Amino acid sequence: MARGTRNTAVLKLGGVGALAALLLGAGLQLASADESGSTTPVSVVCPTVDDKLGAVPAAAREGVDRELQNLQKQIANVNERLAREPKAAQNQLNDIAGKRRAVLDRISQNITRVGGTAPAGLQGLATCALAGAGGGAEGGGAEGGGVVAPPADAQTVNCPTVRDKLPEVPAAAVAGVEKELANLDEEIARQNERLAKLAVKPEGGPNFIQNAILGPLKNKRVAVLNRIATNIGRVNGNRPDDLVNLAECTLDSPGAPSAGNGEAGAGGAEGDVAAPGQAQTVNCPDVQLPEIPAAAAAQVQAELATLDKQIDEANARLARQAADPQGGPNFVDNAILNPLKSKRGAALDRIEIAFNRIGAPRPNLDSLATCTLN
Repeated sequence: MARGTRNTAVLKLGGVGALAALLLGAGLQLASADESGSTTPVSVVCPTVDDKLGAVPAAAREGVDRELQNLQKQIANVNERLAREPKAAQNQLNDIAGKRRAVLDRISQNITRVGGTAPAGLQGLATCALAGAGGGAEGGGAEGGGVVAPPADAQTVNCPTVRDKLPEVPAAAVAGVEKELANLDEEIARQNERLAKLAVKPEGGPNFIQNAILGPLKNKRVAVLNRIATNIGRVNGNRPDDLVNLAECTLDSPGAPSAGNGEAGAGGAEGDVAAPGQAQTVNCPDVQLPEIPAAAAAQVQAELATLDKQIDEANARLARQAADPQGGPNFVDNAILNPLKSKRGAALDRIEIAFNRIGAPRPNLDSLATCTLN
């Protein structure tokens, strides 16, 4: 059985437009009573995404369309829940923001893994708002359900980027580090919502923002950055203690997009790959396997998925390297290709062991560990 460099099967889906019309047409709205007893329909609205992507490579279009459909489904699901649970509006906004970040990250990965340029600022499109019943956002968008219109004089927090400051993250620490990077994004989104409310209804004295927003945000970021350092140090014994220097945030000018909530700088987010100038991608050998015994199938499939994840991580690092070059002439070999070879070798060994453990002939996969650059 032949397995390509990308081991994940792709399901062919239809275009976005038809589904968008169905979902947005069927989206349920919450009718909430105001003080006069009348009702005002409320629904969640999110920034549009498809029109912010620029030119999507043909090889990535199918995957990107599938993720755009996921964004539509998320909006429809939230509107349905709002109809059933009116008091859960804020929780639903936080929930959809987290889910949208994951989808937006996958859109970037779909584009960069085929050598395309990751759209800048995608993660800045994760936060949604409520329209109606004081929500104030304007609807009428496409796949995103509408464009959020914050007050013109609303400020946003500007925090140092983190992902691009990290050392090589050991494979065993990736899950924990990604979780904490998501926490950084969520905290920034939460404080930007508070700042938007302050622009509409000011409160406190001249030090209110510092004492109630920026100060607590710094403390929370210190805690998260320490957890990231602990995740890395626990695995390789080399704890990056200087990460806490990235904790302090400032304010952007009124009306400006949040400029520090991600690795790409303005408009980026921790999960968003920096837009590369001439980003290369890794080119790894196809994993050719004999027929996989049923008793070994689960383990083999898990390891093939691990190989895919390793490729994604290497491509993300190459994209960041293209946007912000670092190291000498051997940096890519020493920091990306060689660690990838080691990780692939371990995964390929585990595939061989899965065959051997049930008495099947052990395939020789050692030569497939080394990758080059496209």
